Amino acid sequence: MCDSNDLLRIQSELPLIKQNPGRAPNGSAEPCEVRVMNKKGKININLCTVPGMSIRYVSDLWNTLVNMRWRWLLLVIVLINVTAYLVFALLFLLDAWVSGDFSKPRDKATCIKGMNNFTSYFMLGIETITTTGYGYFHPTEFCYLVFVTLTCSTMVTIFIDGAFISVVYAKFGRPKENVTTFSKHAVICLRDGKLCLMVRVNDNLRKHWIDNSINMFLIETNTTKQGEVLPNFITELAVKPYGMIFWPVEVVHEITPDSPLWSLSARDFTTHNFEVVVTLLGSSIQTGQLTRTQTSYLAKEIMWGYRFSPCLEYNSEKSEYVINRKVFNVTVSVDTPLCSASALSRLQLKVETSRRRKSLSGLEHEGSSI
Repeated sequence: MCDSNDLLRIQSELPLIKQNPGRAPNGSAEPCEVRVMNKKGKININLCTVPGMSIRYVSDLWNTLVNMRWRWLLLVIVLINVTAYLVFALLFLLDAWVSGDFSKPRDKATCIKGMNNFTSYFMLGIETITTTGYGYFHPTEFCYLVFVTLTCSTMVTIFIDGAFISVVYAKFGRPKENVTTFSKHAVICLRDGKLCLMVRVNDNLRKHWIDNSINMFLIETNTTKQGEVLPNFITELAVKPYGMIFWPVEVVHEITPDSPLWSLSARDFTTHNFEVVVTLLGSSIQTGQLTRTQTSYLAKEIMWGYRFSPCLEYNSEKSEYVINRKVFNVTVSVDTPLCSASALSRLQLKVETSRRRKSLSGLEHEGSSI
């Protein structure tokens, strides 16, 4: 049980613990941050040792191209188009050779008009793939394979243009990374007599997300009953669902007996290593596009005994609500027990039982006096 002496002792030790959040393994003063996800939502996992990684990138070509940096994507587009120009230049060259253009005099009917060297065939390949229209260089009806070549060029053009237009559209449609979508810190305070873990979320891109799904996960090292140590064990934290996000809302996880945070006190948050991951999935009310954003909080980024300052104000002159972005990350200190939710529940139960006993004894005393 968390009695008054324990609370005073923890409270006296807590400031010292907060001032020394953690040290690097070599004993230096620099903090050692070991996290699965950074604040921008990027997974901190290196896949360089995965066997067959190159094959997996090729097999999932769509995601590879969409997630590729713009400079590499543009380079791939240029290389594929130049390769297509060269391939069809060689096909036209082959068609001219099969049709006997190289053995015919210049005044005779040839398969392809205006050809002087390989550069001419390369220009013909560019005109064919880009569909700009033929000029001085053009095929004639005396070619044996020109119909097959032109049909293949049409299919290749549709494939190249369609594929890369879709990739570019998908990259433009992806939302930019914005750290201010989530609050910088998470907080723990009392709400309706229960300890709650809260994170503030804002529709910073003004998408007014609908049909959203907010999930919260705890990543920590867990030990099974058989003694097996499971690093980075993931447990989902129950949160209240939200239908739409018009203004900054607080994602609340009520610390109940089913929560893995049930037995953790304020001091445990300064000594334990764990990470809370928050994900937000929703659709834009303007375009209907599905968007996903995420972030994480280390134990030292969770502030015990604080709540978020209200950031939604009403402007009576304009008759509209105004979001004060300057106080989006501002927290206010509030009176909060430093013991765990489990100990707090036992204390509340003890107080409630004592109150009931006093009430019953008072009724019995009144009955005896009557």
